[in-house]
Amino acid sequence: MNMNIHIVNTFYPPWRGGAETYTRNLAVNLQRMGHRVSVTAAHPPLKPGDYVQEGVAVRRLRSIGMFYGVPIVPELPRHLMRVEADIVHVNFPNPYTTSSGAFMSKLRKMPAVLTWHNDLPPVTKVAGILVKMHDNILSSHYLNIYDAIITTSNVYFEGSKLLKKYWRKVRVVENGVDCQRFKPGVEVEDLKMRLGLTKSKVALFVGALTKWHRYKGLEDLLAALKILNREDVKLIVVGDGDLRCEYQDMSERLGLSGRVLFVGNLPDNLLPRYYAASDFLVLPSRDRSEGFGLTILEANASGIPAVASNVGGIPGILTDRVNGLLVQPRDPQALAEALQVIVEDDDLRVRMGLMGRKIALSHDWSRVAFETFKVYCEVLQNRGLMKS
Repeated sequence: MNMNIHIVNTFYPPWRGGAETYTRNLAVNLQRMGHRVSVTAAHPPLKPGDYVQEGVAVRRLRSIGMFYGVPIVPELPRHLMRVEADIVHVNFPNPYTTSSGAFMSKLRKMPAVLTWHNDLPPVTKVAGILVKMHDNILSSHYLNIYDAIITTSNVYFEGSKLLKKYWRKVRVVENGVDCQRFKPGVEVEDLKMRLGLTKSKVALFVGALTKWHRYKGLEDLLAALKILNREDVKLIVVGDGDLRCEYQDMSERLGLSGRVLFVGNLPDNLLPRYYAASDFLVLPSRDRSEGFGLTILEANASGIPAVASNVGGIPGILTDRVNGLLVQPRDPQALAEALQVIVEDDDLRVRMGLMGRKIALSHDWSRVAFETFKVYCEVLQNRGLMKS
C-alpha cells in the first residue's frame, strides 16, 4: 500500500539539527519506497513558500519570532486543517507543533504519529519552570491523542518518566545514517593541508552553538583539551549560533586558539569530508536533552569512533570500547583521560572505527524508513483504515 504521508517538524534542512536530519532522511527514503511525502516546517533559513527538495514537497510557513528556542508560526494550526494525508507524523521537542498536530488529528479524525526525539531541555531557571508545567500539565493533553509514539532509543525510553506513562503506544525505531554519503576512504588530503591538520590527531565536534544546545557540552570539551595539553591534537568545531563568540573567547583564554578551528555551518556536501578528515568524534553531552546522538552514527559510518557522554540515548548506540569510549558527563578530567587513550592507542582507535562502520550499516536510513512505515500500518489497522 502506498500512503500519503505528511511530516511536521520545527525546521527543515538546510537548517542543521538532529530532528531536521531525521525528518529529511525519513521523508526522502519514504518517497523512494513509493509513498507521497510532504513536509511542513518554519521558514528559516530560507524564505517562506513552497519548495521541492529531493522530490519532497516542503511548505515553509512564516515564523514571526522565537519562544523557548522554537519559532512562532501562527499559520500552522490553520494550515494543518487543510492538509490531505493518510497519516500525519509530528516531531518533538516542540510543544507548539506537537499540540497543533494532535488537535488537528482529533478534530479531523486523522491518524497521527509522534517521534519523541528528547525531553525539553531546562536551559534556564525560567525554562525549568516551563518544562515542569509542560511535563506535568500540558503534555498529557496531546500525548493521549497520538496513535503511536516513536522513540529513537530504548535506553532513552527506559529512562523517561514521561514516556513510560504511555508505554502501550511507544514503539522504538532507532535513528539512521546514510552509509553511502558518510563512508571511509574519502580523499581529504587537500582539506587537511588547507586546515593545517596533516601532522595532527583530529577531533571533531558537530552541533549547533546556541544557548538551547549548550547541553552538547562544548565548554567541557574545551576544558578537557586544556587538561590534555597536547599540541598535536586539534579540534574542528562544525556549527554556528549565538554562543560561537563565547566559545571562541573561551578557547583564547585557555590558550587553545591555535588548536581549535571554528569552521561554522557547512553545506551538506562538505560535511562527510570533515568526518573523513578526523580521527574521532567527541560528543560530550551534559544531560538527557541528548536523545540519541546522531553524529555518533555519522562518525561510525565514516569509519571513525566517538568519545561521548554516558547520558540520554547515547549508551543505546555507543558501547564502550566497541565503537567508541563512554565517559561521565560534566567531567572535563574524565573526558581528557579518554581523549588521551584514543589519541595514543592507534590499534584501539582503528578497531573501534571498523566496528563502528559495521554498526552504522545496520542503521541505514532505508531500514529506518521501512520500520517507521510498519508503525504507520499498525496505526491504520488499529483504526480500521487498512486491512491486516
